[in-house]
Amino acid sequence: MKTFFNRQKIFLLFFSLIYFSLSLPAGYAGFNIDASWHEGLVMAIDKGFIFGQDFIFNYGSLGYLNTGLLPKSVSIWVLVAAEMLTLLNYLIIISLCFQKAERNWWIVAISALLIFMPWGFISDTSFTFFYFFLFWLLYAKQTKNSAALLLAIIFSVLIFYIKVNLSIVVYILFYASLIYFWLAKFFTLRTVVICFILQFLLTYSLSSLLNVDIIAYLEASMKIIDAYQDAMAAMILSTNELLTLLIFEVLILLVVVLFIFKTISSIIKNNFQGVYLYLLVALAWFLCFKQAHTAVAPFNIFGFFLFMPPLAALIYLFTEDTYKLWAGQMFITILLLHLAATQLIRFYIGQNTFKGYLLTFPPTNISQRLESEPFTISHVKDVLEEKNPYNYFRRLATYNYEDNFKPNPVNLSANLLKRIGKASVDIVPHQISHIYFNQLNYNPRPVIQSYQANSDWLMKKNGDKYLSKTAPKFVLFRLEAFREQNPFWVETHLSEALLRNYTLVDSTVIEKDTFSVFQRNNTVKGLIISNIKNVKFKLNQDIEIPNSDNPIRFSAKIAYSLKGKLARLYFQPPYLYCSVTYQNGKQESFRVIDKILRGGVFINQKVSNHADVSNFFQNKGVDNQRVIKIRFWAKYNWGFEENFEGQFNEIKIKE
Repeated sequence: MKTFFNRQKIFLLFFSLIYFSLSLPAGYAGFNIDASWHEGLVMAIDKGFIFGQDFIFNYGSLGYLNTGLLPKSVSIWVLVAAEMLTLLNYLIIISLCFQKAERNWWIVAISALLIFMPWGFISDTSFTFFYFFLFWLLYAKQTKNSAALLLAIIFSVLIFYIKVNLSIVVYILFYASLIYFWLAKFFTLRTVVICFILQFLLTYSLSSLLNVDIIAYLEASMKIIDAYQDAMAAMILSTNELLTLLIFEVLILLVVVLFIFKTISSIIKNNFQGVYLYLLVALAWFLCFKQAHTAVAPFNIFGFFLFMPPLAALIYLFTEDTYKLWAGQMFITILLLHLAATQLIRFYIGQNTFKGYLLTFPPTNISQRLESEPFTISHVKDVLEEKNPYNYFRRLATYNYEDNFKPNPVNLSANLLKRIGKASVDIVPHQISHIYFNQLNYNPRPVIQSYQANSDWLMKKNGDKYLSKTAPKFVLFRLEAFREQNPFWVETHLSEALLRNYTLVDSTVIEKDTFSVFQRNNTVKGLIISNIKNVKFKLNQDIEIPNSDNPIRFSAKIAYSLKGKLARLYFQPPYLYCSVTYQNGKQESFRVIDKILRGGVFINQKVSNHADVSNFFQNKGVDNQRVIKIRFWAKYNWGFEENFEGQFNEIKIKE
């Protein structure tokens, strides 16, 4: 037994070296749509923005623990502490699996490496911490150890300030678990009450330190959650690819269900105490499924499969020893399904070629080289040089925040930089990197990227900012379509605020994209809104657009049917489209988000390029192509109610 113990310690050390080889303590700024919000987040932290008021997004003031991009004001040792906490929990879970497996500990060791390499255990830090939270709840139930509850509290609070939408589920689950633990006599009422108080105090005390308005933070998060599925759902995989992967997902589910049936007699015998384990696993499975299938893309579904073996490990760990063999076989089966599915996804990512599949394994810079040069042993050497623990500690010793700006990947024109100077600036729709790399005075609307402002409530928050005393002095604005949507049918309140409080003063080209430059006025212009027409309509029915020289805002309440609501809950909402007919007879179709439509869209003028933007904001769209009629339609009519109501409002700006 001593030999096994020593070998286990050696493996844990080896595992730790692998852990440090596959990660770095901090990253540097990138240049894409996701990198932009990473950079917006760190600028918000450095500027002392209030989360929930000044900054509204999926991620909170500890969101950098997920992105790895540090604010200037935060030490790299904060990230190191989070990574050490993560590693410690990995080692604890693996060690407990060793104990349960006894002489078969080597199966656990191989499984740990197969799960962990080469893309990491669970790529999203918030879900990794969620997994640890579940583990400590189950460990507390099994051992009646109050220290495990304390660790569950710590992880729940960390999640709250990393990703608030997930934390709402975590907090509800924690409170429900405490009540269950007390009713089932796992813990005393005194312990449960102390845990309630500790979590509240820790959450509240950190809110001041991290600049979070808890009430506003939660309210905004609920609005984002409510609208997220409708606007962000997308189908990027082909139908055949999706169906193939769904088969693997169903097989994993069937394996777990069969194991539950195997243990059902024990569950009944023990007063259904085992149900708690399966409820936690089922909830985690569903949350991961929803996250992966909102935008159905290879990397998202890869993340779903990464989470499956760790969840199966929870069942293995916390199932009674009588069924240990069956639980182990269940875990191995799920691991094999996970490996098969993830290799298939790699094949899809590699453009359905064997070479492309192989190129998904090396680091990106080496894969790019291998696309144009033959493979040699030197490439293996390059991978080993890049993936080893020395690089982790080298980054730790050499990290410098200012290196984020060396070199600057996006250069603004000298005229633009001179015009803006030290004045405050925002950028629409999402290219925050332009502001970050040029170290401008960032003063954004609360919902920092337009694709996230996907409801009437969220759009109004942004419009109110541009009308307030704290509005940015300059706004860089351009149109960019997002997931089939009309690029001007977003941020309606913001566009209205630009008409009232800003003047179009210039245009500039940044990285081949043309932006309009708006400058804030000294006073806000008045607004007259006149209702000119109400309509009742159905899908596939033409709606005539009233004629007016002024912009017309159309709003409508289009509701999902019961079937549509169920589809939205368990997979994706049915997509709604709008066909637009222009005065010149041409037609276009756009995807429409129901909650954006409630807030209204500018409907009577075509605004789809830079010239259209200039005409709209300089002369109210007098020269823009007119829209004469619209028609809403859906591929699946069963997803929507039969009758709808809409309203046309004319917008007049007082000069």
